[in-house]
Amino acid sequence: MSQTLTLARPYARAVFSLAREHGRLPQWSTQLGFAARAVSEPAVQSVLGNPRLDAQSLVEVLLPPGDVDALFSQFLSVLAENRRLELLPDIAGLFDAQRAEDEHVVKATITSATALEADELAKLREALRKRF
Repeated sequence: MSQTLTLARPYARAVFSLAREHGRLPQWSTQLGFAARAVSEPAVQSVLGNPRLDAQSLVEVLLPPGDVDALFSQFLSVLAENRRLELLPDIAGLFDAQRAEDEHVVKATITSATALEADELAKLREALRKRF
């Protein structure tokens, strides 16, 4: 686990910088999430190690439908050529963590013994906003 994170960290930093520079953090987050979920599928995992498939064929499997950023496609090509596509779930996780930190987003889970009224929930949200 720590080895994959060590390998994924430079890729995540690089793509985060690239996406932030181009103002496309939400799009990259979505595209990385799609590719990471695709790589996690057993059918795709069996294909990733196939030496007969070229890098471009692997990239086409991992591209989300619709409009895809050309830089994202190039990024997947680099990963495919270096046989690093299995790092996509870790890269996506690190990317989202950097994005949350950059956008000052803090996720909180509220656990209550009873159901909270809407006004109580609004007060809690406001208190958390002020605090964090």
